[in-house]
Amino acid sequence: MNLSKLSGVFGALRVLRTATGRRPELISFALCIIMVALLGTTVPRYFFSGYNIGSLITAIIPEGIVALGMMMLLISGVFDLSVGSVMCLGGLIAAIAATFGLSTPVALCLGLGSGLVIGLLNGFVTEIAGVNPLITTIGMMYIVRGITEITLVRRGKAGFSNFPPSFRVLGQGEFLGVQYMFWILVVFAVLLTVFLIKRRSGRRIYFIGGNEAAAIAMGVNKRKIRILLYMLTGVLAALAGIFINARTGAANRYTGQNSHLNVIIACIIGGGSLAGGKGNMAGAVFGIMFLVLLNNAFNLYDVNQHVQSLVNGLVLLAVVVVDGYINILKRRELGKE
Repeated sequence: MNLSKLSGVFGALRVLRTATGRRPELISFALCIIMVALLGTTVPRYFFSGYNIGSLITAIIPEGIVALGMMMLLISGVFDLSVGSVMCLGGLIAAIAATFGLSTPVALCLGLGSGLVIGLLNGFVTEIAGVNPLITTIGMMYIVRGITEITLVRRGKAGFSNFPPSFRVLGQGEFLGVQYMFWILVVFAVLLTVFLIKRRSGRRIYFIGGNEAAAIAMGVNKRKIRILLYMLTGVLAALAGIFINARTGAANRYTGQNSHLNVIIACIIGGGSLAGGKGNMAGAVFGIMFLVLLNNAFNLYDVNQHVQSLVNGLVLLAVVVVDGYINILKRRELGKE
């Protein structure tokens, strides 16, 4: 690519940034529309089948729930790479409790409690001990994944699958023809959107991510807010894992693998930024929808697994490069570079 073409690309990025500055989720929404139009016109018989639509919804919901928490963290200027492992552990603890006869509410509380504790630990180590969130959450990712692996390997082929109907209904039950967990996703998305827009604490999250030093100087308790956001993200990740196990009827050691990357990519596509200070819940959900539709396209077109990995890697690289370039433009406008 020559310099003129490269400058044209960067010029397009400037236009894109200006056009979507107030509504960053429009990019991910437009990508979803494009994917639906593409699949709907090229493979309509398979794409619009009841089985495929149901599979899409089931795939979107768990990571969509996690993406809500991740977007909150990104807005505040940090992130959590342990969410996939927390999904696995939260679902596993709830599954163990249900298998051994504890009531569904107790099993649910235990599973969510594990996510809460891990989120608290992530927040404490990051904000109180001052360890970089990348190191903290990667370390927690391996620790938690190790715990789940050891637990499930020792269980052998028996696994944890003897769930009562009241537990299975969490993932399989429907209201108005749509799964309960879809409505849970909608409720959380709406509540967090209202919180960010209407509450002073919500607006402070943007302030912290956009200008941390200024926020601290004005007396905003940055540590407390971020610790609470880590706890929220842990709870949402555990809830997603519980829904997956309740849906499939068994605890799976592979639950949540690579979800941390999917969720972060989705949030950035949806208008979030690794630099913090921007993003919203609609963008997080639309970002997940786009990635699920992309993977669905791979399956419907029978794309080779290696090609899928290549495309996913290119998407990740493109998202990070574009996000970095937009942040450079922002810093130049503010006179910081």
